[in-house]
Amino acid sequence: MRLDARPSLAGVVLAGGASSRFGRNKAEELWRGRTLLDWSVAALDPLCSAVFVSGQDHAGRESVADRPRAGLGPLGGLAGAMKAARDRGYTRILSLPCDTPQLPEGLLASLIEQGSAYIAGCPVIGIWPTAKADQLAGWLADDQSRSVRVWAEATGAKPLDPGVAIININRLDDLTDLESR
Repeated sequence: MRLDARPSLAGVVLAGGASSRFGRNKAEELWRGRTLLDWSVAALDPLCSAVFVSGQDHAGRESVADRPRAGLGPLGGLAGAMKAARDRGYTRILSLPCDTPQLPEGLLASLIEQGSAYIAGCPVIGIWPTAKADQLAGWLADDQSRSVRVWAEATGAKPLDPGVAIININRLDDLTDLESR
């Protein structure tokens, strides 16, 4: 555990997407000498006692499977990570996609001060109580919406406006544009 990590908090990098708009596995794409996945792990590391990776294997990190089954998008990855974190005694989990390598300063730290919340413009960035792991798996098993925003709203999570746009890498051009900033 890092000295500044919170003992009850785990993190997860959601990296299981098909990268269809990107054209290849964007989690492994390099930006400024590190993979996009590494940028997300590095953002979570100082804040979380453990960091899981959903949808990919990553050296030194525990990979978690989607729950209740594969192919459910970010919510399936979040459901799997919530259960893994809960089973290890963590009460909350901070989620981050693998494609947001440049986060506003202090964004994640301010997010973890909330109970259950998400970034309004990028709802896969959120803080979630692991006690809702079975509720989320049930939601998905019942074929409810796979939208993180819809599930978050249904569970009373608070939308937060960071006041700046979150840069999300969906296409190769997005990465090129980010490099020119």
